[in-house]
Amino acid sequence: MPRLQSNSARWTICAMLVGIALSMARGALHLSAAATDVVLYASDVTNIQGNWAKWSGSDAAGGQYMASVDYGWSTLNNPLPSPNDYFEASFNADAGTPYHVWLRLRAGSNSKWNDSVWVQFSDALDPNGSGIYQIGSGSGLLVNLEPCNNCGVGNWGWQDGAYWLSQVTTIKFASSGSHTIRVQTREDGVQVDQVVLSPSTYLYSAPGPNSGDSTILPESRGSVSSSGSSSSVGSSSSASGGLSPFHGSPAMLPAKIEAEDFDNGGQGVAYHDSTPGNSGGAYRQTDVDIEPSSNGTYDVGWITPGEWLNYTVNVPAAGAYTVRLRVAAPGGALFHVGFNGASNVWTTVGVPATGGWQSWTVVSVPVNLGAGTQQITLFFDTGAMNIDDFTVGTTPNSSAPAAPSAAPPVTAPSGGGGIVLPVAEWNIEINDGSDAHARQAMDTLLAIGPQPQVIVIVEAWQNLYGTYIDELQRQTGRTWYGAFATHCAAGTWNGSGCASWYQGIGIFSIYPIGSTSSTYFPYADCWTAARAGLRAALNVNGTTVQVFTTHLQTGGCANDQQSRYNSIRDLKAWASNFSQPQLVAGDFNADPDQIDSSSGMPPNFVDSWSAVGTGSRFTAFAPTPTMKLDYWFSDAGGRAQPAQSYVVNGPQSVSDHYPIQATFVIR
Repeated sequence: MPRLQSNSARWTICAMLVGIALSMARGALHLSAAATDVVLYASDVTNIQGNWAKWSGSDAAGGQYMASVDYGWSTLNNPLPSPNDYFEASFNADAGTPYHVWLRLRAGSNSKWNDSVWVQFSDALDPNGSGIYQIGSGSGLLVNLEPCNNCGVGNWGWQDGAYWLSQVTTIKFASSGSHTIRVQTREDGVQVDQVVLSPSTYLYSAPGPNSGDSTILPESRGSVSSSGSSSSVGSSSSASGGLSPFHGSPAMLPAKIEAEDFDNGGQGVAYHDSTPGNSGGAYRQTDVDIEPSSNGTYDVGWITPGEWLNYTVNVPAAGAYTVRLRVAAPGGALFHVGFNGASNVWTTVGVPATGGWQSWTVVSVPVNLGAGTQQITLFFDTGAMNIDDFTVGTTPNSSAPAAPSAAPPVTAPSGGGGIVLPVAEWNIEINDGSDAHARQAMDTLLAIGPQPQVIVIVEAWQNLYGTYIDELQRQTGRTWYGAFATHCAAGTWNGSGCASWYQGIGIFSIYPIGSTSSTYFPYADCWTAARAGLRAALNVNGTTVQVFTTHLQTGGCANDQQSRYNSIRDLKAWASNFSQPQLVAGDFNADPDQIDSSSGMPPNFVDSWSAVGTGSRFTAFAPTPTMKLDYWFSDAGGRAQPAQSYVVNGPQSVSDHYPIQATFVIR
C-alpha cells in the first residue's frame, strides 16, 4: 500500500493489532486469530455465596447488578483461599491471548470504604506464563474504584487496579475454552454490574470514565477462535511452526543483520504484513515490502502499525548488549525490540523525525541477553518508518555513564492517531557545579531508552545553562532549544519580585520553543524566598504542547506541606491560562499521598506513573530510594495520554535522585 503521508495517518496506533505483540513474553511472535471481548453481566453469574445478591437497577447493565450489603466489615488485606462471600461466572477465552481486566463498580453511599473487591480466576497466567490470581489461593487482583488518595468516588465508574499498587492487569490463559472468574469481598457495600476481559478494544484504555459513567457494553461470554488457540510461542525454531533462519543458520552475535534478511516461514510465522505482495518489488518474493536503500543495500518500508519481523540469532554468552538500528521516519515513529528464549526482553524504541524516507539515523537500546539460540522480533507500533539494518553488539566497559536498564513496554492508548513524545525529568543535584558534571548529567539522560525528546532538570546551575545545551547538541548532532528560570534567594521576596538565586529549573527540547514564561510561588522554605515555575510552548510537528516545571519547597523550616499545596494550587491556576495539551514535570518533594491527593495535582492533571508506571516508583534518595519525589503529569483533557513511565535505576554517580522517564501520545 502507499506510504502514509498525513500527520494523522502517519501516527495511527491500532490497539487491536497491539494485542498480537504482547504474546512475545517467552517466544517469537506468531500471528493470532482474532479474539473477542468478554463482557459479563449480573445475569451471567451462576454461583452466589454469602453476602452477595443480584439487585435490580435501571442504570445497571441488563437491569441488574451484583451487590453486598454494607455491614461495616473490616477490609481484607488479602483474598481468602476459601471465602464465605463471593460470586462466580464462566466465560470463554483463547489460549495465549492477553486480556485486560476491567470492572464497573459503584460504592454504596459513594463511600470510599465501599469501593473495592478481590478478583481471581480459575487458571490465569501473567505475561511470563506463571500462574496468577488463582482461585483457592491468597493472591488476587485488587480493584479499587477511587483513583487516587482522597479523590472520592461518584456513582458508576471503571477501574482495573488500585492506585497505590503496581499490579498485573493484563492476563492470559494456558488453554482455550471455558474459564471461571471469582469476585470476593474486600470491603462490603460494593456494587458490580459489568466485568470486561478485553484482548483488543479496551486493551489499553477503560471502556468509560472512572466516575459518573453510563457505558453499557453489549453482553458477551466470549468465544474461542476456530484454531482453538491464538498467539503461540516457542523457544527455538523447531517449536516455531516452520520458522528458520534466512541464511540457513542463526546469526552469531555480535553481528550486523540486514532488515530484509528476516527468517523464512511465511506470513504469521516469520513476519506479519498487512498487505499482499512486495510493494517495493525487490530482493524477496514475500508480503514484506522491500526497496533499494540509499545506503546501497535494501530496506523494509511501507510499514503500517501492527506489522512485525522475526530474526533467529545465537547469543554466545549472557551479558549486556546494545542494539543499534538504522531507521528513517519523516515524522518520527515508535516500535518494539524483543528477544525470546533465555533473554525474555521486550523494550520500546522511539525514532525521532528524520525528515525523509531515506534520511537515516541510528537509535540505540541497551538489553541484557541470556545465552542461546533465540528470536529477535521487531514490532512496529506506529508504522510510517523504514528500517535498513541493525547491529547487536556487546556493551563495552568505559568511564561513560552506565546505560539504564531496558525500558518496559509502552501501553499505547487506543482511540486514534497521535505523536509519540518520549520525555525525561531529573533532579541532577546542585552539589557539583562543574562543567564535567553538567555534561555527564546530559549524557546520562540521553542514554535513556527511548531517547527523550524533551528533558526537564531541577537543581540546575544558571551559569551552566549553555553547557547543558551544548552537550545535548554535541551528543545528538541536532539543534536543542531551552528555557531556564531561577528561584528567589532567601529573604529577598518583596511582594512582586526578588533577587535571583544561582539554582533553577530548565526545559530542553528538540522541538522549537514558541514562547516561554515564568512565575513565582512565594511560600518560603529553608533555601528560598519563592520557588519558580517555568513554562515552554513547544511546536511538536505543528501541535503546541505546553510544558511546565517546578521544584517545590522542602527543608522543614516552615510548613512545607502547606507551602507545596499552595504552590500546586497556584500552578494549576497559572496553567489554566494556556492551551492544551499540557505536561508538567519536576521534583515536588512529596510522595503521592500528597501530590496525587485532592489537594494536589488532580483533577487537572494525571500522574503518568500512577496511570501506566512499571517497576519501583521511588526516585530518592540513591542508592536505596524510599520516596517518590519526581513526577511527569499530563492534563486530564486527554490530548496528552501517558503511554509509559518508569524510574531509571542506576546513575548514582551524578545525583542522589533517579531520573523518571515517560512517553506520551500527543493528540
